[in-house]
Amino acid sequence: MFDSPPRHMILNSKDIKFKAVRAGGPGGQRTNRRSTKVQLWISIGDLPLSDIEKKRIRAKLKNYINHRDELEVQSDESRSQELNRDSALEKLDMLLREALRVPKKRIPMKPSRSAENRRIAEKKIIGEKKRARRAIK
Repeated sequence: MFDSPPRHMILNSKDIKFKAVRAGGPGGQRTNRRSTKVQLWISIGDLPLSDIEKKRIRAKLKNYINHRDELEVQSDESRSQELNRDSALEKLDMLLREALRVPKKRIPMKPSRSAENRRIAEKKIIGEKKRARRAIK
């Protein structure tokens, strides 16, 4: 297991499935004729990663995984199919890198003596306010 994933994971292009579909949004008269939106799928089992890393991907990217255990990414940012394909590959790379990043372990700190004294002084002030509001008996 590594702290930061490799800059560019080597993915076999045979493992990635692409599909171009009609995209909504701007495009004018040609929007119903061109399939510019790109969807890509890659099976998580085909990724060149350890079982622990695959488990981390399944946990962190569960909203991108379909019932066939495939990671699904789509892009329709551009009006060009080629640019959308490149964009989808970049999104895939970014998602995998972010999911494999191991967060630093938080080291709890003890509050300083002055911070503790300040907290207690503030509590005493609030308590005094509340005592002043009480009805006199």
